Amino acid sequence: MANAGLAILLFLLGLGAPLPSVPAQAACASSTGPGIPPPASVRAGIPGLHAQWYGQSGYMRLCPGERRTAVVAYYNAGSIGWVQGRMGEAAYLGTWAEEPGQDQPSVLGGDGTRGSPATGWPRYDRVAAQPAAYVGPGQVAWFQFTVQAPATPGLYRIGIRPVIEDASWLEDVGVYWEVTVLRPDGTAPPRPAPRDPLGFTVVAGPGLDAWHVHELHEGVARAGRHLAETYGGDRRRAAAATIAVGSGSERYCCLATGTSFEIWTSHAAWRAPAAAAPDTWSASVERMELSAHEYAHLWQHEVGGSGCMLGPRWLSEGMPETIAYGALVTDGLIQRRAVDTFLRRQLTGGEYVPLSSLESSWPASANPFAVGQLAVELLARERGALSLRDWCARVGRGEPWRAAFAGAFAEGVDAFYARFEAHRSAFVRSAP
Repeated sequence: MANAGLAILLFLLGLGAPLPSVPAQAACASSTGPGIPPPASVRAGIPGLHAQWYGQSGYMRLCPGERRTAVVAYYNAGSIGWVQGRMGEAAYLGTWAEEPGQDQPSVLGGDGTRGSPATGWPRYDRVAAQPAAYVGPGQVAWFQFTVQAPATPGLYRIGIRPVIEDASWLEDVGVYWEVTVLRPDGTAPPRPAPRDPLGFTVVAGPGLDAWHVHELHEGVARAGRHLAETYGGDRRRAAAATIAVGSGSERYCCLATGTSFEIWTSHAAWRAPAAAAPDTWSASVERMELSAHEYAHLWQHEVGGSGCMLGPRWLSEGMPETIAYGALVTDGLIQRRAVDTFLRRQLTGGEYVPLSSLESSWPASANPFAVGQLAVELLARERGALSLRDWCARVGRGEPWRAAFAGAFAEGVDAFYARFEAHRSAFVRSAP
């Protein structure tokens, strides 16, 4: 048959007959948007060290792994000149803003240390140095730096601020870049993460890997959007997160305290999360889930105080799991069938305990987070996502949690316990 096929092909070629066309796969093409021009006027001659933003190149849409050069101009608005290579007088651009944060490494560029790609920056936290030997008062410095698109499609940001090394940070006017990393076929990524929620700040410790900082921001931003779109609104009060390397002796990788949470990246649950697997999702995505989970705890506390955040454990922990995984499924980072695969694995691989026993006890051998998540997902599916917010609000007003449960979910908790055990059994048996 192979020889016959070859003969037919040669015959067609000999006759000049056209071969069947094969649709070409779309190729990824990078681009840079329009630049942002300088302001109409700038202040000048301000005593001391000062800088005014003076324009920048446009935001980029890059193919995975591609590099491009960005440019930003700063006007020396002070009375002191900037001297290249001289400590206390040389101007640099330092990492800043919500991502990656002051003096933190970026996933978009760096010197190859602390998880940053080696794109020729002076340091992982110094984006560029002044290009001229001397920039006097009233002159403009055109800083240039190279960014590299990560391999994973998405929206990436880097905030920058000018600094006179070993002397002073200069004015912060909120300068940042957005880099959209396209899919290999050139299409835009699904639902990129928004900016961090309003009033949320991150305090990053020394020695962090750039990707760990990025994963925290990704998880928080996606959780905040999901709460706003699905659960009646995101939190509004000031809140903060601390992320640090730690010693490895911390009991938990992640712990929320009401208006803040902390993450220790040296903890095994963060460094090598058990949920990551070839048929579920990556360790990077699971770390986003962990930060989204802790952020959801802050939302619980704002809506319902300690009654919601620290109530019956299966409900108070199952709710953030439902919110966090729901956000990542909605944004296309996790497939719903992968969540079901993970839940079944947890439920069948752990010790069986009834849901009713998880009001206060929390045996790790039972994989209780999965049990709580399955229960809360059932409530949300049957009664709607807003019923969870309603329960939080009720206990926040002082209702006993069982009465609040009946009011929010139109069912007594004991009746739900009995019904849930049948649901759990059917869920486990329904594995494909």
